[in-house]
Amino acid sequence: QDFVFSVRVLNEPRDMAIRQPNPGYVKESAVINAPVEAIWSMVAPMTFKFCSNVSQAKKNEDDSSILGQFTIAYTDNTVQTVRMTSMSEGHSDKRAVGFELVQSEPPVSYTSVMHLITLTAVTHTQGGPQTFVEYSSDFSTDADTEAIQDSKYKKIEFFQDLQKAVA
Repeated sequence: QDFVFSVRVLNEPRDMAIRQPNPGYVKESAVINAPVEAIWSMVAPMTFKFCSNVSQAKKNEDDSSILGQFTIAYTDNTVQTVRMTSMSEGHSDKRAVGFELVQSEPPVSYTSVMHLITLTAVTHTQGGPQTFVEYSSDFSTDADTEAIQDSKYKKIEFFQDLQKAVA
């Protein structure tokens, strides 16, 4: 059999940007000075009332999915619908909620993203109760670096707003 190989030389900056690998995964974490239950009571309803960039959020009443869909309106006039994909309340010292983007107006530049927020009680503290909070996002491979970096900074804002809300 004959094999044909094709080689393309990337010599334009535009081509190089296209070929850069996309990590596709963002995870940020923080220790919040509050018990797991206090933070869970703010995260589990999916209303994100403590977030400074959220103007309104509500559960979609007409949704038939098991865990529900939620519409979140942001202060920059973006409106997104997310579907809760998992909720874990099995342990007294650990909680988690997962959700995926269903729709966005204006549209996002990537095909999909799955988010997971995990709360774990810190068992050895020097003061009052603390919670270790992880917030991760797993993007489809078509997400660009700008979307990944934006997600990172929004998670940092999320932690800052959460700490203010429990203070």
